[in-house]
Amino acid sequence: MTSPLEREIASYSTANPISEDLHKKASKFMPGGDTRNSIYWDPFPVYITSGEGTTLTDADGNKRTDFVNNMTTLILGHRPPEVTSALASQIDKGLSFPAPSPSVVRWAELMCERVPSLDKVRFVNTGTEATLNAIRAARAFTGKQKLIKCEGAYHGNHDAIQISVVPPLDEAGDAESPESVAAFPGISDTAVDDIFITPFNDIAAAEKIIRKHADDLAAVIVEPVNGQCGMVPAKPEFLEGLRRITDDLGIVLIFDEVIAFRIAYGGAQDYYGVKPDLTCFGKVVGGGMPVGAFGGRDDIMSLWDPSDGGSVVQHAGTFNGNPMTAVAGVATLESLTPDKYEYLERLGDMLRSKLRTLFAELEVPMSVTGVASLFALQFTSTEVTDYRTYATNNKEMMQTMFIGLLNEGFLMSNRCAGNVSTVHTEDDVDAFVSAVKNVLRRSGYA
Repeated sequence: MTSPLEREIASYSTANPISEDLHKKASKFMPGGDTRNSIYWDPFPVYITSGEGTTLTDADGNKRTDFVNNMTTLILGHRPPEVTSALASQIDKGLSFPAPSPSVVRWAELMCERVPSLDKVRFVNTGTEATLNAIRAARAFTGKQKLIKCEGAYHGNHDAIQISVVPPLDEAGDAESPESVAAFPGISDTAVDDIFITPFNDIAAAEKIIRKHADDLAAVIVEPVNGQCGMVPAKPEFLEGLRRITDDLGIVLIFDEVIAFRIAYGGAQDYYGVKPDLTCFGKVVGGGMPVGAFGGRDDIMSLWDPSDGGSVVQHAGTFNGNPMTAVAGVATLESLTPDKYEYLERLGDMLRSKLRTLFAELEVPMSVTGVASLFALQFTSTEVTDYRTYATNNKEMMQTMFIGLLNEGFLMSNRCAGNVSTVHTEDDVDAFVSAVKNVLRRSGYA
């Protein structure tokens, strides 16, 4: 007898033969046919040919409603006219220049106007670069080396922070004082030694760990919404506690808002009312173009000031603040008015509420996490608040749902996390909930 997952994969393979052939070809030139692990899945990914609004079309002509929006990036949906118009206009002027453009000034102005903690900002090309530079700033500013991050948090693909992202529980140590575990081979041994791990959403445990290592700590870095564990929001008292403790001890507090910036007009720090010293950005702030940014307190950001004799910390990058990304970012931020955020939160609340009602109706061991426009399906009866509770997810059930939703005409991340955009509607939400119900019924939940 075949399992629900095997049946979903068989249907998926039948419906996507061109994508399967493209993947076979891709595997000849790229390891595993892949150049971005977060969008690979077994048995093969679909190959997208176009996107419009909420709809993606793949190489086989299948259309799917997009509930991942390039990993939370496309908050206005695919090809929003205000962004494509700005890009088309910039193409006529030039793609990149060996000097600044006026658009980057407006972009920086918008960021500093709307984010409570931003005195100054600098632009890069990825969220990875943003966290790398924020950590470098904290070390240069404090003269200290060590860091603290939360277990189960992803802060980019560089050695300093690729620690205890999805650690095996048999290597992760005690839940209240986790061990530092390299994410994969190749990570520097010194990176493991330079970071301490705290559980997410446990301020009592975090305070003990921070105070124990306070004399050596440059920074504490935290996601206000933990994306890796399924869009799990921080408890207000957790962020408030981190701010109080780091203030008390003179440690730099870094918010990673690469994902969380989309939850409110001024980002997660606006939503929670907690101001970090430095903040990292990406995704939505570039309007769909490659982007990252970091900023914060003037005294820390002045480390990069190249005037009057040169900066303390060097920071170059051929495409930093490039005009194409700048105009897309400006167009997006100017479009994201407070009423758009109200709409996104209302739609996200509706989606999560309807999913919870469905799971109760079918008596399925599932829940949903998220905040504002972010959500994720959790395949466990345990309340998910951190990495250890997230680890109780039924992985086969998760994969079955992911492939099943592809068969139903919907795309999420392969960990069944998603988000709504300003062009999604209540009808899209209802259709998505119905699709989840169909997959559950095929899996044996009447």
